[in-house]
Amino acid sequence: MDPTAPQRRTLEGLIGLGKAPDMGIDLADLLRARLDKEVRAAGVDRSGWTARRPLWLGKGSLSDRERCGGLFLARITGETPPFEHSSASGAGVLFHKAIEIDVASERACDVRSVCERAALRLVDGDRSFGSYWSSLDELDRAELVAESERRLVLFRDSFPPLPRRWHPQAEFRVHARLGGGRVVLSGAPDLVLGRGRRLIIDLKTGGAWPEHAEDARFYALLLLLRTGLAPYRVATFFVQSGEWQAEDVTEQTLHHASDRVIQAVRSAVRLQGGVEPDLTPGAHCSWCVRAPTCPASVAGPIGGGESHVGRVATAR
Repeated sequence: MDPTAPQRRTLEGLIGLGKAPDMGIDLADLLRARLDKEVRAAGVDRSGWTARRPLWLGKGSLSDRERCGGLFLARITGETPPFEHSSASGAGVLFHKAIEIDVASERACDVRSVCERAALRLVDGDRSFGSYWSSLDELDRAELVAESERRLVLFRDSFPPLPRRWHPQAEFRVHARLGGGRVVLSGAPDLVLGRGRRLIIDLKTGGAWPEHAEDARFYALLLLLRTGLAPYRVATFFVQSGEWQAEDVTEQTLHHASDRVIQAVRSAVRLQGGVEPDLTPGAHCSWCVRAPTCPASVAGPIGGGESHVGRVATAR
């Protein structure tokens, strides 16, 4: 079946026929050696993290460090309470599970069957989602599945069927251990296409945020460290509009991503050693566990009952 016009646009403009990045064959080894050296120089071995209880860094923690030192400290020290789903996050995780099943089944089933199966798999395998699902009545569950259906239809409308020769992998979870295992980089790109030439795609159902590009670069570094091959391109794809933000991967891209990891490790060591975090208020105060006692937080009410964070979120 010939691709539709939107599918052809994605095929030609995003997936393309990208070549493997023109980089030295030992780049993965060089970057790993640099990261290992910087991790040890930062003093991670003297900060309480061990190979059995390492410092975990993912795209969220890297972004938190750049938002606020207090937010970052709360994350790396495990102060964040167990995650509880909302209607928005529940719909998001269900959609991503539906994509995983849709890719694996090569679009063999109708969207409702795919989304219903995704819900069953999440109930069985995701404790947080299972708790949320059990709190819903029959109509709420149907509404959640219907929202996932709408998003899956938009995904299918934008992407051509992904043939096996492209080796499509959804929720491609990978880890990379640094500094003798005391630091672990972790991530799961939504969709990875290709083997020798790889494309990383992160699917978003909301609007664009500045950290999306950094998340994608982090995935490129993580994939290089884990597999020895850098992707030719990384992209954030916005499901509602069918638009994307893409960046061809270069050595500069990967060194930049490495710099962010090194800065996060150094910050973690300083904070673990008792250095007071630099507090930066913003929209993130609304989800920071330290907000109720933080002197810089703007999550609390001000005159008239409106919060600063509400105004920031609305403006953004």
